[in-house]
Amino acid sequence: MQLSIGIGNSSKIDGYEAGFEAASIVKEQLIGDSPDFVFVFSSIGYEHQDILDAVAEVLGDMPQSGATFGGIIGREFVDESMYAVQIAGLKSNTIQFYNFKSANAVNQPFQAGENIGQRVAAVAQDGNRVLFLFPDFRTNLTRLFDGIEKHCNIPFIGGGSGDNLKFQQCYQFHDGEVMENACCAVLMVGDFELMTIVTHGSEPLSDAQIVTKCTGNVIYEIDDKPALDVASEGLGQAITPENITSAICLMGIGFKTAYSPNLLSPYIVHAIHGFNFNNGSCIVQTEVTSGSEIRFMRRDPHGVLESARVGAEKLSKELDSLNVTPKFICQFDCAGRGKCFVGDDVHKGIAMVQEAFKHSIPWMGSFAFGEISSIKGKNYFYNYTATLSAFY
Repeated sequence: MQLSIGIGNSSKIDGYEAGFEAASIVKEQLIGDSPDFVFVFSSIGYEHQDILDAVAEVLGDMPQSGATFGGIIGREFVDESMYAVQIAGLKSNTIQFYNFKSANAVNQPFQAGENIGQRVAAVAQDGNRVLFLFPDFRTNLTRLFDGIEKHCNIPFIGGGSGDNLKFQQCYQFHDGEVMENACCAVLMVGDFELMTIVTHGSEPLSDAQIVTKCTGNVIYEIDDKPALDVASEGLGQAITPENITSAICLMGIGFKTAYSPNLLSPYIVHAIHGFNFNNGSCIVQTEVTSGSEIRFMRRDPHGVLESARVGAEKLSKELDSLNVTPKFICQFDCAGRGKCFVGDDVHKGIAMVQEAFKHSIPWMGSFAFGEISSIKGKNYFYNYTATLSAFY
Protein backbone atom coordinates (compact mmCIF):
# COMPACT_ATOMS: atom_id res chain seq x y z
CA MET A 1 0.00 0.00 0.00
CA GLN A 2 1.48 3.31 -1.10
CA LEU A 3 -0.10 6.12 0.89
CA SER A 4 0.97 9.30 2.63
CA ILE A 5 -1.31 10.77 5.27
CA GLY A 6 -1.24 13.86 7.41
CA ILE A 7 -3.65 14.33 10.33
CA GLY A 8 -4.06 17.59 12.22
CA ASN A 9 -6.20 18.31 15.28
CA SER A 10 -7.20 21.63 16.82
CA SER A 11 -9.23 22.84 19.80
CA LYS A 12 -9.26 26.52 18.84
CA ILE A 13 -12.65 28.12 19.37
CA ASP A 14 -12.73 30.15 16.16
CA GLY A 15 -13.67 27.91 13.24
CA TYR A 16 -11.34 29.50 10.70
CA GLU A 17 -8.41 29.38 13.11
CA ALA A 18 -9.14 25.74 14.03
CA GLY A 19 -9.38 24.67 10.40
CA PHE A 20 -6.26 26.63 9.49
CA GLU A 21 -4.21 25.13 12.35
CA ALA A 22 -5.30 21.53 11.66
CA ALA A 23 -4.82 21.87 7.89
CA SER A 24 -1.38 23.42 8.39
CA ILE A 25 -0.34 20.36 10.41
CA VAL A 26 -1.50 18.17 7.53
CA LYS A 27 0.55 20.17 5.04
CA GLU A 28 3.63 19.95 7.26
CA GLN A 29 3.26 16.18 7.65
CA LEU A 30 2.89 15.79 3.90
CA ILE A 31 6.08 17.85 3.49
CA GLY A 32 4.30 20.52 1.52
CA ASP A 33 2.52 18.19 -0.91
CA SER A 34 -1.16 18.69 -1.64
CA PRO A 35 -3.34 15.72 -0.64
CA ASP A 36 -5.60 13.94 -3.11
CA PHE A 37 -8.46 13.85 -0.63
CA VAL A 38 -9.38 15.47 2.69
CA PHE A 39 -11.59 14.26 5.56
CA VAL A 40 -13.02 16.96 7.83
CA PHE A 41 -14.42 16.00 11.25
CA SER A 42 -15.73 18.62 13.67
CA SER A 43 -17.74 19.05 16.83
CA ILE A 44 -20.88 21.12 16.72
CA GLY A 45 -19.96 24.56 18.10
CA TYR A 46 -18.50 26.21 15.00
CA GLU A 47 -19.58 28.14 11.97
CA HIS A 48 -18.57 25.15 9.86
CA GLN A 49 -18.19 26.98 6.58
CA ASP A 50 -15.29 28.82 8.20
CA ILE A 51 -13.50 25.51 8.78
CA LEU A 52 -13.97 24.38 5.18
CA ASP A 53 -12.82 27.74 3.83
CA ALA A 54 -9.65 27.58 5.93
CA VAL A 55 -8.90 24.03 4.79
CA ALA A 56 -9.25 25.06 1.15
CA GLU A 57 -6.96 28.03 1.67
CA VAL A 58 -4.20 25.91 3.21
CA LEU A 59 -4.50 22.69 1.22
CA GLY A 60 -6.10 23.85 -2.00
CA ASP A 61 -9.41 23.18 -3.69
CA MET A 62 -9.66 19.39 -3.58
CA PRO A 63 -12.38 16.85 -2.75
CA GLN A 64 -13.57 16.95 0.87
CA SER A 65 -15.95 14.87 2.94
CA GLY A 66 -16.88 14.62 6.60
CA ALA A 67 -19.39 15.64 9.23
CA THR A 68 -19.99 16.92 12.74
CA PHE A 69 -19.65 14.37 15.53
CA GLY A 70 -19.79 14.20 19.31
CA GLY A 71 -16.04 14.72 19.55
CA ILE A 72 -12.68 14.00 17.96
CA ILE A 73 -10.29 11.08 18.48
CA GLY A 74 -6.73 11.54 17.26
CA ARG A 75 -3.29 10.29 18.21
CA GLU A 76 -3.00 11.35 21.88
CA PHE A 77 -5.89 13.74 21.25
CA VAL A 78 -9.38 13.32 22.71
CA ASP A 79 -11.78 16.29 22.72
CA GLU A 80 -15.55 16.08 23.25
CA SER A 81 -16.01 19.81 23.71
CA MET A 82 -18.07 22.02 21.43
CA TYR A 83 -14.85 23.04 19.68
CA ALA A 84 -12.66 20.36 18.16
CA VAL A 85 -11.56 19.78 14.56
CA GLN A 86 -9.68 17.01 12.79
CA ILE A 87 -8.37 17.28 9.23
CA ALA A 88 -6.91 14.22 7.47
CA GLY A 89 -5.22 14.58 4.09
CA LEU A 90 -4.41 11.46 2.04
CA LYS A 91 -2.18 11.16 -1.02
CA SER A 92 -1.44 8.05 -3.10
CA ASN A 93 -0.57 7.02 -6.66
CA THR A 94 -2.15 3.57 -6.21
CA ILE A 95 -5.42 4.53 -4.48
CA GLN A 96 -8.26 6.71 -5.75
CA PHE A 97 -11.00 8.46 -3.76
CA TYR A 98 -14.48 9.08 -5.17
CA ASN A 99 -16.68 11.54 -3.34
CA PHE A 100 -20.49 11.28 -3.18
CA LYS A 101 -23.37 13.01 -1.42
CA SER A 102 -27.04 12.21 -1.15
CA ALA A 103 -29.51 14.80 0.08
CA ASN A 104 -32.68 14.14 2.08
CA ALA A 105 -31.30 10.91 3.60
CA VAL A 106 -33.43 11.45 6.71
CA ASN A 107 -36.78 11.48 4.87
CA GLN A 108 -35.86 9.17 1.97
CA PRO A 109 -33.13 6.85 3.22
CA PHE A 110 -33.61 4.07 0.67
CA GLN A 111 -33.55 6.49 -2.26
CA ALA A 112 -30.49 8.20 -0.78
CA GLY A 113 -28.79 4.83 -0.50
CA GLU A 114 -29.68 3.94 -4.07
CA ASN A 115 -28.19 7.20 -5.28
CA ILE A 116 -24.90 6.37 -3.57
CA GLY A 117 -24.96 2.71 -4.56
CA GLN A 118 -25.54 3.45 -8.24
CA ARG A 119 -22.63 5.87 -8.34
CA VAL A 120 -20.33 3.46 -6.51
CA ALA A 121 -21.25 0.69 -8.94
CA ALA A 122 -20.46 2.99 -11.87
CA VAL A 123 -16.81 3.35 -10.80
CA ALA A 124 -14.87 0.99 -13.08
CA GLN A 125 -11.44 1.15 -11.44
CA ASP A 126 -10.01 -2.18 -10.29
CA GLY A 127 -8.80 -2.79 -6.76
CA ASN A 128 -10.05 -3.39 -3.25
CA ARG A 129 -12.93 -1.20 -2.14
CA VAL A 130 -14.34 0.29 1.04
CA LEU A 131 -17.07 2.89 1.47
CA PHE A 132 -16.84 5.54 4.19
CA LEU A 133 -20.32 6.68 5.29
CA PHE A 134 -21.27 9.78 7.28
CA PRO A 135 -25.10 9.92 7.50
CA ASP A 136 -27.23 12.26 9.60
CA PHE A 137 -27.98 10.38 12.86
CA ARG A 138 -31.73 10.58 12.17
CA THR A 139 -31.34 8.47 9.01
CA ASN A 140 -32.90 4.99 8.99
CA LEU A 141 -29.63 3.16 8.42
CA THR A 142 -31.31 -0.14 7.67
CA ARG A 143 -33.02 1.43 4.68
CA LEU A 144 -29.92 3.41 3.67
CA PHE A 145 -27.84 0.22 3.64
CA ASP A 146 -30.54 -1.59 1.66
CA GLY A 147 -30.46 1.10 -1.00
CA ILE A 148 -26.67 1.03 -1.34
CA GLU A 149 -26.43 -2.76 -1.30
CA LYS A 150 -29.06 -3.08 -4.02
CA HIS A 151 -26.32 -1.92 -6.39
CA CYS A 152 -23.01 -2.93 -4.77
CA ASN A 153 -21.66 -5.25 -2.10
CA ILE A 154 -18.58 -3.79 -0.43
CA PRO A 155 -17.58 -3.16 3.20
CA PHE A 156 -18.71 0.03 4.93
CA ILE A 157 -17.00 1.92 7.73
CA GLY A 158 -17.84 5.24 9.36
CA GLY A 159 -20.28 6.77 11.77
CA GLY A 160 -23.48 8.75 12.14
CA SER A 161 -23.13 12.51 12.20
CA GLY A 162 -24.23 14.10 15.48
CA ASP A 163 -23.91 16.93 17.95
CA ASN A 164 -23.07 17.34 21.65
CA LEU A 165 -25.59 14.68 22.75
CA LYS A 166 -28.53 17.06 22.38
CA PHE A 167 -29.84 14.99 19.41
CA GLN A 168 -31.03 18.18 17.71
CA GLN A 169 -28.88 19.15 14.74
CA CYS A 170 -25.86 17.92 12.81
CA TYR A 171 -24.08 18.77 9.56
CA GLN A 172 -22.36 16.92 6.75
CA PHE A 173 -19.52 18.26 4.57
CA HIS A 174 -19.01 17.72 0.84
CA ASP A 175 -16.52 19.58 -1.36
CA GLY A 176 -16.63 22.79 0.65
CA GLU A 177 -20.40 22.69 1.18
CA VAL A 178 -22.12 22.40 4.59
CA MET A 179 -25.20 20.19 4.33
CA GLU A 180 -28.06 19.02 6.55
CA ASN A 181 -30.21 15.85 6.55
CA ALA A 182 -27.75 14.25 4.14
CA CYS A 183 -25.39 11.32 3.83
CA CYS A 184 -21.86 11.86 2.57
CA ALA A 185 -19.86 8.92 1.25
CA VAL A 186 -16.32 8.28 0.07
CA LEU A 187 -15.31 5.30 -2.05
CA MET A 188 -11.68 4.26 -1.60
CA VAL A 189 -10.41 2.00 -4.40
CA GLY A 190 -6.99 0.55 -5.08
CA ASP A 191 -4.02 -1.26 -3.64
CA PHE A 192 -4.78 -1.65 0.07
CA GLU A 193 -6.00 -4.18 2.62
CA LEU A 194 -8.41 -3.60 5.49
CA MET A 195 -8.73 -5.35 8.84
CA THR A 196 -11.42 -4.42 11.38
CA ILE A 197 -12.51 -5.28 14.90
CA VAL A 198 -15.71 -4.39 16.80
CA THR A 199 -16.19 -4.38 20.59
CA HIS A 200 -18.85 -3.17 23.01
CA GLY A 201 -18.16 -4.61 26.48
CA SER A 202 -21.85 -5.13 27.30
CA GLU A 203 -22.99 -8.23 29.17
CA PRO A 204 -26.38 -10.00 28.85
CA LEU A 205 -28.90 -9.41 31.62
CA SER A 206 -30.94 -12.49 30.78
CA ASP A 207 -31.18 -15.64 28.74
CA ALA A 208 -32.13 -15.33 25.07
CA GLN A 209 -35.57 -13.84 24.46
CA ILE A 210 -37.74 -13.62 21.36
CA VAL A 211 -39.44 -10.58 19.87
CA THR A 212 -43.07 -11.64 19.49
CA LYS A 213 -44.70 -8.37 18.39
CA CYS A 214 -43.10 -5.44 16.58
CA THR A 215 -43.55 -2.90 13.81
CA GLY A 216 -40.62 -1.17 12.12
CA ASN A 217 -38.28 -0.04 14.88
CA VAL A 218 -40.82 -0.42 17.69
CA ILE A 219 -40.80 -3.58 19.84
CA TYR A 220 -44.14 -4.11 21.56
CA GLU A 221 -43.74 -7.55 23.08
CA ILE A 222 -40.90 -9.88 24.03
CA ASP A 223 -41.84 -13.45 24.94
CA ASP A 224 -45.47 -12.24 24.73
CA LYS A 225 -44.92 -9.66 27.49
CA PRO A 226 -44.66 -5.87 27.15
CA ALA A 227 -41.10 -4.89 26.25
CA LEU A 228 -41.03 -2.33 29.08
CA ASP A 229 -41.82 -5.04 31.65
CA VAL A 230 -39.11 -7.34 30.29
CA ALA A 231 -36.56 -4.53 30.34
CA SER A 232 -37.50 -3.64 33.94
CA GLU A 233 -37.06 -7.27 34.98
CA GLY A 234 -33.62 -7.35 33.40
CA LEU A 235 -32.55 -4.10 35.05
CA GLY A 236 -33.86 -5.26 38.42
CA GLN A 237 -36.07 -2.21 38.94
CA ALA A 238 -39.09 -0.62 37.30
CA ILE A 239 -38.21 1.76 34.50
CA THR A 240 -40.21 4.97 34.98
CA PRO A 241 -40.28 8.46 33.48
CA GLU A 242 -38.16 9.57 36.45
CA ASN A 243 -35.27 7.12 35.86
CA ILE A 244 -35.53 6.50 32.12
CA THR A 245 -32.43 8.55 31.25
CA SER A 246 -30.14 6.54 33.53
CA ALA A 247 -31.80 3.27 32.51
CA ILE A 248 -31.22 3.91 28.81
CA CYS A 249 -27.61 4.88 29.51
CA LEU A 250 -27.00 1.58 31.32
CA MET A 251 -28.89 -0.71 28.92
CA GLY A 252 -28.84 -1.70 25.29
CA ILE A 253 -30.43 -4.45 23.24
CA GLY A 254 -28.26 -7.21 21.85
CA PHE A 255 -29.33 -8.73 18.52
CA LYS A 256 -27.98 -12.21 17.79
CA THR A 257 -25.64 -12.46 14.83
CA ALA A 258 -23.19 -14.98 13.44
CA TYR A 259 -20.09 -14.94 15.63
CA SER A 260 -16.96 -13.64 13.98
CA PRO A 261 -13.37 -13.27 15.19
CA ASN A 262 -13.57 -9.52 14.54
CA LEU A 263 -16.66 -9.20 16.77
CA LEU A 264 -15.84 -10.13 20.36
CA SER A 265 -19.44 -11.08 21.13
CA PRO A 266 -22.26 -12.97 19.40
CA TYR A 267 -24.44 -9.89 19.87
CA ILE A 268 -24.63 -6.55 18.10
CA VAL A 269 -25.74 -3.83 20.50
CA HIS A 270 -28.26 -1.10 19.72
CA ALA A 271 -29.23 1.75 22.02
CA ILE A 272 -32.76 2.06 23.35
CA HIS A 273 -34.15 5.35 22.09
CA GLY A 274 -37.10 5.35 24.46
CA PHE A 275 -40.05 3.54 26.02
CA ASN A 276 -43.73 4.25 25.56
CA PHE A 277 -45.21 4.15 29.05
CA ASN A 278 -48.76 3.92 27.69
CA ASN A 279 -48.39 0.70 25.68
CA GLY A 280 -45.13 -0.70 27.12
CA SER A 281 -43.23 -0.61 23.82
CA CYS A 282 -39.51 -0.05 23.28
CA ILE A 283 -38.02 2.09 20.49
CA VAL A 284 -34.68 1.25 18.84
CA GLN A 285 -32.74 2.64 15.85
CA THR A 286 -32.94 -0.45 13.64
CA GLU A 287 -35.89 -2.20 12.04
CA VAL A 288 -36.89 -5.35 13.92
CA THR A 289 -38.60 -8.51 12.71
CA SER A 290 -40.83 -10.80 14.72
CA GLY A 291 -38.94 -13.89 15.86
CA SER A 292 -35.65 -12.03 16.35
CA GLU A 293 -33.52 -13.35 19.20
CA ILE A 294 -32.43 -10.59 21.57
CA ARG A 295 -31.07 -9.96 25.05
CA PHE A 296 -31.12 -6.83 27.13
CA MET A 297 -27.49 -5.90 27.74
CA ARG A 298 -25.93 -4.08 30.72
CA ARG A 299 -23.00 -1.71 30.32
CA ASP A 300 -20.44 -0.70 32.92
CA PRO A 301 -17.46 1.64 32.47
CA HIS A 302 -14.82 -0.98 33.26
CA GLY A 303 -16.23 -3.49 30.78
CA VAL A 304 -16.53 -0.87 28.06
CA LEU A 305 -12.90 0.19 28.39
CA GLU A 306 -11.48 -3.29 28.92
CA SER A 307 -13.21 -4.78 25.88
CA ALA A 308 -11.78 -2.02 23.68
CA ARG A 309 -8.28 -2.73 25.00
CA VAL A 310 -8.65 -6.46 24.37
CA GLY A 311 -9.98 -5.84 20.87
CA ALA A 312 -7.13 -3.47 20.03
CA GLU A 313 -4.52 -5.97 21.22
CA LYS A 314 -6.16 -8.73 19.21
CA LEU A 315 -6.15 -6.62 16.05
CA SER A 316 -2.54 -5.63 16.63
CA LYS A 317 -1.43 -9.25 17.04
CA GLU A 318 -3.24 -10.28 13.85
CA LEU A 319 -1.46 -7.53 11.93
CA ASP A 320 1.87 -8.55 13.48
CA SER A 321 1.27 -12.13 12.38
CA LEU A 322 1.11 -10.85 8.80
CA ASN A 323 4.25 -8.78 9.39
CA VAL A 324 2.48 -5.59 8.34
CA THR A 325 2.21 -2.12 9.86
CA PRO A 326 -0.95 -0.10 9.14
CA LYS A 327 -0.60 3.11 7.19
CA PHE A 328 -3.37 4.56 9.33
CA ILE A 329 -6.13 3.52 11.73
CA CYS A 330 -9.73 4.78 11.88
CA GLN A 331 -11.55 4.67 15.21
CA PHE A 332 -15.27 5.37 15.40
CA ASP A 333 -16.56 5.12 18.98
CA CYS A 334 -20.10 5.69 20.17
CA ALA A 335 -20.68 9.12 21.72
CA GLY A 336 -22.32 7.15 24.54
CA ARG A 337 -18.92 5.66 25.41
CA GLY A 338 -17.34 9.05 26.07
CA LYS A 339 -17.08 11.19 29.18
CA CYS A 340 -20.85 11.10 29.66
CA PHE A 341 -20.44 7.43 30.66
CA VAL A 342 -16.83 6.83 31.73
CA GLY A 343 -15.94 10.36 32.87
CA ASP A 344 -12.31 11.39 32.65
CA ASP A 345 -11.39 7.73 32.06
CA VAL A 346 -12.25 8.35 28.42
CA HIS A 347 -8.68 9.59 27.96
CA LYS A 348 -7.32 6.48 29.65
CA GLY A 349 -9.51 4.26 27.47
CA ILE A 350 -8.37 5.81 24.20
CA ALA A 351 -4.75 5.62 25.38
CA MET A 352 -5.10 1.90 26.16
CA VAL A 353 -6.37 1.27 22.64
CA GLN A 354 -3.60 3.29 20.99
CA GLU A 355 -0.88 1.70 23.12
CA ALA A 356 -1.57 -1.62 21.37
CA PHE A 357 -0.08 -0.15 18.17
CA LYS A 358 3.13 1.61 17.19
CA HIS A 359 3.11 5.27 18.13
CA SER A 360 4.05 6.26 14.60
CA ILE A 361 0.76 5.03 13.07
CA PRO A 362 -1.52 7.99 12.19
CA TRP A 363 -4.89 7.96 13.96
CA MET A 364 -8.19 9.32 12.64
CA GLY A 365 -11.52 9.15 14.42
CA SER A 366 -14.56 10.52 16.18
CA PHE A 367 -17.34 9.88 18.68
CA ALA A 368 -20.22 8.96 16.38
CA PHE A 369 -23.98 8.60 16.67
CA GLY A 370 -24.13 5.02 15.40
CA GLU A 371 -20.97 3.21 14.35
CA ILE A 372 -20.58 1.43 11.00
CA SER A 373 -18.40 -1.59 10.18
CA SER A 374 -18.65 -4.97 8.46
CA ILE A 375 -18.55 -8.46 9.99
CA LYS A 376 -17.97 -11.54 7.84
CA GLY A 377 -18.77 -9.54 4.73
CA LYS A 378 -22.03 -8.14 6.11
CA ASN A 379 -22.38 -4.47 6.95
CA TYR A 380 -23.83 -3.48 10.32
CA PHE A 381 -24.38 -0.35 12.33
CA TYR A 382 -24.13 -0.37 16.10
CA ASN A 383 -24.58 1.72 19.21
CA TYR A 384 -22.45 1.80 22.38
CA THR A 385 -19.69 0.22 20.29
CA ALA A 386 -16.05 0.85 19.42
CA THR A 387 -14.82 0.05 15.90
CA LEU A 388 -11.23 -0.03 14.67
CA SER A 389 -10.27 -0.18 10.99
CA ALA A 390 -6.62 -0.71 10.09
CA PHE A 391 -5.52 0.09 6.53
CA TYR A 392 -2.34 -1.56 5.27
